[in-house]
Amino acid sequence: MKKKLLITGASGFLGYHLLRLAAKDWEVFGICNSHGFDFADAVSVKCDITNYIELGNFFDDIEPDAVIHTAAIADAGFCQNNKEVSYAVNVDATKNLAGICCDFQIPFAFTSTDLVFDGAKGMYMEEDAKNPLSVYGQHKSMAEDEAVKIYPGATVFRLPLMFGDEHAGSSNYFSKFLKQLRLGERVNLFSDEYRSVCGAKSISGGILKLFETTSGIIHLAGRERLSRYEFGLKVAKAFNFSEGLIDSCSQKDFKTDTPRPADVSLNINKAISLGFSPLAVAEELQLIMSQKYC
Repeated sequence: MKKKLLITGASGFLGYHLLRLAAKDWEVFGICNSHGFDFADAVSVKCDITNYIELGNFFDDIEPDAVIHTAAIADAGFCQNNKEVSYAVNVDATKNLAGICCDFQIPFAFTSTDLVFDGAKGMYMEEDAKNPLSVYGQHKSMAEDEAVKIYPGATVFRLPLMFGDEHAGSSNYFSKFLKQLRLGERVNLFSDEYRSVCGAKSISGGILKLFETTSGIIHLAGRERLSRYEFGLKVAKAFNFSEGLIDSCSQKDFKTDTPRPADVSLNINKAISLGFSPLAVAEELQLIMSQKYC
């Protein structure tokens, strides 16, 4: 009999990929918020993860053997202007889940972000000091601290900018980008904003490989430090679009209410030493293009 895995944020971008990989080895239950998911090999359930009582009752009913917490409000602009809502979902819900998983003494993984760093140096290691610039980054940083304080056995995975299946999630920037290219629209991408871009399939595989046997902070990301512009060119090449549709621009050219760090690339040596082996960006893009990704 398969063990039970609970995934929060199951209808989101990362949740989409995790469901499909995890279903091979687990009986999967996916918590969704505004809408469910269309995947026959997992059970879609509704639960308010900000409500400790409701969440505790749900755990009593399902009795999961492990939890991967991906649910979040990841729109940095929204978080900047809606701090209380962001805190409830991004911090309080994480505290609730960490506490209940600690009570049950089951594996608990929380997915955080590279945006806990200020981007001043790049290639950050797990031990480097955090200094988030945005409210979203601040709340994710708080959630990290609370998760490991409440449950020392928890694993926090800091993740990068991801790409993946075009049908994943309701606000998938990657599918929107491809749609623009297919329509022949010109796209401006930052040449001075760097991330350790990685495919969601590699990230999901890394989480599932490591979360039962590890604890503490682990960086899961790609091996390549790429600007958004460089990544855009790789996408255009993989999907046979004209690279001329992609224009280079600078962060300084755009004024926003949400601060954007310049370089939050991640050092992944720790994860690699534990067996994480992400595909190269070009290889993962080819799998997506050939519809062999999920």
